[in-house]
Amino acid sequence: FPHESEATLDMKCGFMIGKSCEGEPPNGWGDLGTDVNKRACKRACKFDVNCQYVTLDKSGQCTSWQDCARVADSSSRFVWKNCKFTTSTMTPRFDDHGDTIADATQITVGTAERGELESGGDKDYFCVVLNTTGQYSFAAKLPQHDFLLREAKEAAHGDTTITVYDSEGNELGFNDDDYDGETYASELHLDIQEKGKYCMKIEGYSDDTMPIYDVLVTRIIDDHGNSIGDATRIQVGTDTSGKIDYPHDVDYLCVILKAHGLYLFGATRGRISVYDCDGNQLSHPTSAPEQAVDIQKKGKYCMTVEGGGSFIMPAYSASVVPITDDHGNSADTATTIEVDVPTNGEIQYIGDVDFFCIDLTSGAYRFVTELGDTRVTVYDSDENRLGSADIDGNDDEYYVWPDIYQYYDDDEPSGVELEIETAGRYCMEVESSNNARTGYVAVVTPFTPPFDDHGNSEDNATRIEVGIPTRGKLNFNGDVDFFCINLATSGTYLFKTELPSHELLSQDPISSRQVLSAKMREHGDTTITVYDSDTNRIGFNDDGDSGLSSQVQLPIEVSGDYCIKVAGFGGTSRPIYDVVVVQEG
Repeated sequence: FPHESEATLDMKCGFMIGKSCEGEPPNGWGDLGTDVNKRACKRACKFDVNCQYVTLDKSGQCTSWQDCARVADSSSRFVWKNCKFTTSTMTPRFDDHGDTIADATQITVGTAERGELESGGDKDYFCVVLNTTGQYSFAAKLPQHDFLLREAKEAAHGDTTITVYDSEGNELGFNDDDYDGETYASELHLDIQEKGKYCMKIEGYSDDTMPIYDVLVTRIIDDHGNSIGDATRIQVGTDTSGKIDYPHDVDYLCVILKAHGLYLFGATRGRISVYDCDGNQLSHPTSAPEQAVDIQKKGKYCMTVEGGGSFIMPAYSASVVPITDDHGNSADTATTIEVDVPTNGEIQYIGDVDFFCIDLTSGAYRFVTELGDTRVTVYDSDENRLGSADIDGNDDEYYVWPDIYQYYDDDEPSGVELEIETAGRYCMEVESSNNARTGYVAVVTPFTPPFDDHGNSEDNATRIEVGIPTRGKLNFNGDVDFFCINLATSGTYLFKTELPSHELLSQDPISSRQVLSAKMREHGDTTITVYDSDTNRIGFNDDGDSGLSSQVQLPIEVSGDYCIKVAGFGGTSRPIYDVVVVQEG
């Protein structure tokens, strides 16, 4: 081997300190400077100026010398300096751990053992004797310095997998990435029911991954019991810390409640459930981290905290505190308010709702909340829902019910706006629109609804004639206009809306095209629906053959009355339009 006498070979690490080997690569070898070797060189170099790395094949053949060096003195990046090859033979590279269970390295609980997958396809076996039953963690962790030196594109080279076997070679579990899902290390948690010998196999995620790792087996001590009988006792108003120690772990916490009333059972992370001392669930099934429970009987109650999945293992703080709800949670316990009088409220916990009742005379009213991100729903005295809307500065959704009109005005706070025809008591429900706590101000105010030019149903539709355009305007969000036409002869008819050109033109000739497009998108998008005399829908169209107007071509075989409904796309477009029906052919 050229220059072998002038160099020192470290057989365990496979690095040569000294001169490069000489010679040319055999035909067909190609460039052996792969990312795998490059990373191995970088890992060995650490922060030296330069170093060399030798690559061996499975028979111990020296395939190449790799030189790498820093890009600059201040840089931690390395580049290839040169590559030279030889066909000389050397002693095969040392394997640090056995490749079978029979040759496994013996380790002890709680003590980490360093390992390295020296070549593609290498696997290392370890065995440990467990003298006690319970929950154990089997892990192949990546050393911290390995992360510091790793570039993002080389992340795959630090990817391990772990497989655990019992003393008879039966596979008990497998893991690729750890339970946090944030690194390429591997970790497997198992409930060991029998004492004895257990073995682990550490491999790379693929044949070209060759990480350095630390294998470690630790016993998991559960911080809280897993049943009502083993529950940890906590105090009212005191925070208790905990951790979901392994996948599907459930922590039980119990508390003695000496007074009736509303209590908030909560945890900063995870999801909870509440039970009485007999194991009856009192809370609603949910993934929420807190639950409010109306306690009617003094005694012992339990709260469970769980992660919600095998990969979610949060540390948390749990507590049970008495709360006083500011407003009732139903129409029977609603707070009475008055017109034009703002009332402060707060969604105090996840799932909290506040009810308000108000006596109204006939007229148009706006039910609205200010400040908070909430949803408002309005009911009549028979608890029929009349309308609902999200209140967050945007009209997220709206409902239009038969004979009930809901109005919006861009210059006013959004909310549920109703035409009240029958005087009486109405209820307003306020809840969080994003499942979070929030404060708000609730108020009911009268307002003047905008003029509606055409009827909103077939019963009060505007009658039109063939070939004569009729001007209309959708005056508010959710507005619809109905038209009725008598078609005396059979044939093909075109039902369409047209957007008046003057409505779309800008006063600024420079930007007329941009303004035209913007106004069409915001205000000029109609839909058209056609019904026969039996109110069956026989045609619908959103956009016509061009633009955002609408048109439907229909063969009419039976003479009689037909109805047309014009609406804004999505319920929020409010265009001025012309509706017309023409006979073709």
